Amino acid sequence: MSLPLVSFVIPCYNYGCYLRDCMDRIFAQEGGYEIEVIAVNDASPDDTIDILRSYTDPRLKIIDRRENRGHIFTVNEGMEAARGKYVVRIDPDDRHRTHFLKTLVPVLEADTSIGLAYANVAIMDGAGVINVERADTVHEGRDFTGNELIALLKKNFICAPTVIARREAWMSAWPVPAGLAFNDWYFNLMLARRWTFHYCDEVLADYRVHGSNHHQKISADGSEERSVVWLLDKIYAETETDAGLETAKRAAKGEVYASQYLDFAHKYFGHGMNAEARRCFTEAWRWCPEMFKNGPHLRLWLAAFLPPPAYALMKRAVKLNR
Repeated sequence: MSLPLVSFVIPCYNYGCYLRDCMDRIFAQEGGYEIEVIAVNDASPDDTIDILRSYTDPRLKIIDRRENRGHIFTVNEGMEAARGKYVVRIDPDDRHRTHFLKTLVPVLEADTSIGLAYANVAIMDGAGVINVERADTVHEGRDFTGNELIALLKKNFICAPTVIARREAWMSAWPVPAGLAFNDWYFNLMLARRWTFHYCDEVLADYRVHGSNHHQKISADGSEERSVVWLLDKIYAETETDAGLETAKRAAKGEVYASQYLDFAHKYFGHGMNAEARRCFTEAWRWCPEMFKNGPHLRLWLAAFLPPPAYALMKRAVKLNR
């Protein structure tokens, strides 16, 4: 049996209501590439397994686990099973545009130095309605090829459903360490330390934001912060093989940690967790006070000392006086 060119890995847990939207877009990919789809059901209590079994396409491989092992274990299992030259990892609440492969596979085929290719993304709500047509804020409307480690240390701007990478690139960072709250930023960073990336300024996927979104949960329960700090500490405890990249990484350390703590602070503030927001604003100031020249950071830091009802009243008063 010949190996597929592309493997799609879908870690599934309790997103049956979105799963068909995700699966149908994969099977509708243009370009005629040979693919396999590996769906790992992590003991979902909803109808996920019934939906998966309703597909008769022989390119689908279902791994049905009867015991819930969590997101990281599921991703690791799916990645290990992938046989393709290139691998795509997508959550079942997201979806690809049908020209995803046709656009990015030729990039990887043409340049073996590129380990990972990705693209712009649209943001949709739980009902699949597009709210943001183009979400990229980094590349200023242009394609890009190069190293993105330093920028990624400050912010994870690569959206997982837009990514396709060489299997050997993925596996150079596999397995994702147990206990991490996420896998996408981990893979992005570890691959950026070793490989050239290519960004295509075309929307090739839709990312769904909804109430039960994984990233919403981990930002509120603190596991995102713990995982991010662990990963930064790990990377800064190690030395890059490229001397220039190592020098740039060391020079950016204060801004890197401050950027992440500011992100935590804003998220905690949005969840009404003012004490956690104040702590993270303080950490950001400790790492890089220059970043507070940006007015909103300082204003929100001060606002975090107010009870949420008082802050809401203040916002209304400011709007009325404009």
